[in-house]
Amino acid sequence: MTRQKGFTLLELLIVIIIIVLLTTLSVALLSVFFRGQGARQGAMIVTQVLAQAKQESAKTHKYHFVVFSKKGQDGWMEIHKDNIQMSNGIYDGDQDPKTTSDSDPLVQDSFTELPRNVSFDKSPDWMGIAPSGYCSYNAGFPPMSASSFDSIMNGSKPTPVGDIILRVNNKPYVMCMSIDRASGKIRRSFFINEDGQ
Repeated sequence: MTRQKGFTLLELLIVIIIIVLLTTLSVALLSVFFRGQGARQGAMIVTQVLAQAKQESAKTHKYHFVVFSKKGQDGWMEIHKDNIQMSNGIYDGDQDPKTTSDSDPLVQDSFTELPRNVSFDKSPDWMGIAPSGYCSYNAGFPPMSASSFDSIMNGSKPTPVGDIILRVNNKPYVMCMSIDRASGKIRRSFFINEDGQ
């Protein structure tokens, strides 16, 4: 009796089970890899917007303001150029883009959205950037010192603190950022998974 060539049903079932196991494992590994990517991408966007505002301020020799806003589930930013002229090198503006007495124009193409479902959990209403790069915040916003930020983030159980905090809505993923006020740059950022995983 001659044996026919081909696969038995048992061999096919074993191959299918192996493929299903590999697919399940790869999906689980990818979900761990992409966990919190929205918050991380949001931190990169904030960094780019601050750099753009600093560049515009240095180029035009005028204060620029980054306005932080939240609409529904999503956060966004825009850059405004201060319309007050400097006299004899001294700034005499009000350093507030939201006053009704002067309307600071929006810088062209400066409206920037955070990734979908990522919003500001904490941020100043606005941040002013001087031509020197120094940044200031709206009145009443308590900036965090670098040493406090570092000690909390390097502790055994970091909690969401910082000058700007981004949160992925309905998820435990948080990005905390500390701003260097002298340079107007993100000094340090730290990702937290509040589930502890």
